[in-house]
Amino acid sequence: MLEVRDLRLVQAIAEGRSLVRASRALGVSQPALTRSLAALEAKLRGQLFERSRQGVIPTNLGRAVLAEAADILARLERLDSAVAEVRGGQVRELRIAAGNYVGETIGYRVAAQMLSLYPTTRLRLLSGDWADVPRALHAREAALGLMDLRGFEGDAGLEVEPLRPQPGVFLVRRDHPLSRAGAITLPDILAFPLIFLSRVPQPVQGPMAVAREAARAARSAHPAFPAMTIDSPTVAVALLRSCDAVVPATLPIAGAALRAGEVVALRWRAPWVSLHAGVVRLRGRPLGEAEQGFLDLLRDADREIERESQAWLAELGLSPDCG
Repeated sequence: MLEVRDLRLVQAIAEGRSLVRASRALGVSQPALTRSLAALEAKLRGQLFERSRQGVIPTNLGRAVLAEAADILARLERLDSAVAEVRGGQVRELRIAAGNYVGETIGYRVAAQMLSLYPTTRLRLLSGDWADVPRALHAREAALGLMDLRGFEGDAGLEVEPLRPQPGVFLVRRDHPLSRAGAITLPDILAFPLIFLSRVPQPVQGPMAVAREAARAARSAHPAFPAMTIDSPTVAVALLRSCDAVVPATLPIAGAALRAGEVVALRWRAPWVSLHAGVVRLRGRPLGEAEQGFLDLLRDADREIERESQAWLAELGLSPDCG
């Protein structure tokens, strides 16, 4: 008799079209996944997948299992929701996986609103590397994911809803040497210590690497690049008070420190200095009341943050364009 974990194994392999991607999605090693697949095929007395130039594809037996697996797993999701509703006051859990920049730009604002609007829902916020969000969704560790879509390579098993791009700027402490400078360039900025995330989307890496080389050629650059990597951009902004570092951030992340006069935004930006956030979830997965409520609040917050950011950049005389 097949078990739920068997169905999830087959579904993950089919969605990823690769044993490597499926093992990452399920959070297990590839050898362990290969052994589980072999044991399942022995149980069914037939091969479920075969290798091709397009990747791992299901056999006739595999397609038969997959056709029922999607329906069974969806029914289990609906059963969990129905049981929770029958219990009435039972507290449910909504798990959100978020990359740090997206989480601190918009996700946490929405989570705070959920506390009063959905008192019987316990929120579990899983923050970390944006690249881990798809794995958390496939492993059913989270119902919704928030991430920078510029680093997302696409996944047939996931549905994606882009949000509005959020412009960012470089921040420094209020008495930083660059805060008093006239016209500045990106090499001028990156000559100073940079505090940033450990993993950055390629559209951001490219121009920063070029500017960094220009700063090094001028023999004015800080030796380490970045000088510090940190999980939380909000914490990175707080560190600016006591050092000469620079930090790229969006308005929601920098807002409190800007209003308090602890940091200032440099009057330089380019369209690629931006956050291209999106919501990601398993394709075909039914949404519960709390998940739908979170999405509705997220869309409202997205529009509100866009208006705030555009007004802020207009005051600085900077373009709000995002690319």
